[in-house]
Amino acid sequence: MQMTEVALEDPVFSSHPLGWRSPAEVASGFALAWALELVERQRLAPGSPESDWAHELLPPRFRYDTLGQLIRLPVSANASTYRRNSIVRLTALAGTWNLFDILNRSWRIEANNSRQFGDLLAYVTGNTDRPSLFGGLSADISKCLLAIRVRRGFQGLEELDLAEQWFVTGDEDLTFQDHRDNTALLFHFTATTPIPLALFSHTFTQTIWSSARLTVKQLGPERVIAENKDRVDLLLDLLQRGAANAERARREMSRPGWLEFNHWPGWG
Repeated sequence: MQMTEVALEDPVFSSHPLGWRSPAEVASGFALAWALELVERQRLAPGSPESDWAHELLPPRFRYDTLGQLIRLPVSANASTYRRNSIVRLTALAGTWNLFDILNRSWRIEANNSRQFGDLLAYVTGNTDRPSLFGGLSADISKCLLAIRVRRGFQGLEELDLAEQWFVTGDEDLTFQDHRDNTALLFHFTATTPIPLALFSHTFTQTIWSSARLTVKQLGPERVIAENKDRVDLLLDLLQRGAANAERARREMSRPGWLEFNHWPGWG
C-alpha cells in the first residue's frame, strides 16, 4: 500500500456532522480543543499553565474529556474491536501524520543521511532521560508512527509499513497476540529488531491528545484557533454539554468513591 492510496481528508464517518466526517477533521478537533484549553490555562495560571493545579482552576468544559469519549473503546478491546472501530485507528494516524508534516518543515529529512536519521529517531522515541519530542507525554503509538515516517523519509519510501497498513485497514492478520495475550503490532523503524507494541484503548486516547498538544506547541494556540475559527463556538458548546453530563453524574453518585458516566453528549 502506497501513501497516495491513503486519503485521511475524505469523509468516512458518515454519521458525524459536517466538520467531523474525516479522520483529519476529527484529529484537528482535538488540536483545537487543546488550543482553547491552553489559552484558558495561560490566562488562569500564566506561570505554569500546564501544571496539575492549573487544571483545577479550569471551567468544567475543560476538566472533562468529552472528545476522548468519542474514541474510547472497552478495556477488553481486541483485534476485532479495533477493526470495527476505524475512528481510533484513523484519528491516531491522521494526527501523527499531520504532526510529522509540520515538524518536517524544519527537519527537512534527507534521504540516506544516516546521522540525521539516528538523531531524529532518538529525538522522536526518547523519554525524559534526554532531549526528546514528547518528553513526559504518554505517546507510544505516536512515537512509533513518527519513527516509521522518519525511517521511510530517510529511505525515500512511499510504501507503508505493515503497522501503518493496519491503522488504515484494521486487518487482523497484521496483529498478533503477545505473551500476555494482548493484541499487538510490530513497528519496523530500526535496522535490527522490529518493536512490538501492545494496543490498549487508553493508549489511543493518550496518543491522539499528545499529537494534538504537540501540534499546538508547534503552531501556537492562536494560529490553531484562527485556522479553525468556524468550529470554535460549536466545539465549546459540545464541551460544555459534555461537562454538564459529567457534573450531573457526580451529583447523582450513589456509592462514594465510584463514578461511571458518559462524557460524550452526542452529536445533537
